[in-house]
This record gives sequence, C-alpha cells and structure tokens, in this order.
Amino acid sequence: MSRYCSHCGLELREVGDFRSHWITVYECPSELPLHDFLEVGDPRWSFPLLDLNLGVKDRLTNADPSLVELAISRIRMIDYKTVSIFGFEQTLLGTFSEPGNAAVQS
Repeated sequence: MSRYCSHCGLELREVGDFRSHWITVYECPSELPLHDFLEVGDPRWSFPLLDLNLGVKDRLTNADPSLVELAISRIRMIDYKTVSIFGFEQTLLGTFSEPGNAAVQS
C-alpha cells in the first residue's frame, strides 16, 4: 500500500528493512528536513504514520543492530490507535535517560 507525505503529498519510499521489528521507515523524495516517517505495527494493529525528528532516520539506518533492538524496545503501545516513539527517538539520538535518573529530576 502506498504512503504519502503529510507535508507535501509526494509518495514515500521505504528506507532499510526493519519489518522483522514490526516497524517501517519512510522518507519523502523531496529530501526536505522533517519529511521522514515511522510506521509501527504489531500482529493486530498498524498505527498511523508518525513524524520522525531530525536525524532519527539517519541514525536508525546506520545504527548497530543492538542499538536498533534497544530503541525498538522503548516504543510504547498506549492503545489500539496510539503509540509513543519518544523513547525510541531519544535512544537513537543518545539523549535517553531512565525515569528517576538524577539528571532528569533537576
């Protein structure tokens, strides 16, 4: 099924092969910043496309498999139509802190 950029309407192209992790990464052919997307799925649901923050797609496509696994483990399914990728993005960008960490509580 084709996916389209919610910003400019161009057809998105898949980047990398992360389907074994139940995610699909897309980029817009316009190559404009912030035109990268993530689709998260599981055996029952496929969630709406989520915008990726700047630099996340590049870090993901070049990441060590263990970092990819760790980042994916931090994706949170909230309900059948809501998913949070906040921890996923922070892990790939190197800014993730565990809840309760003294650095986070300041």
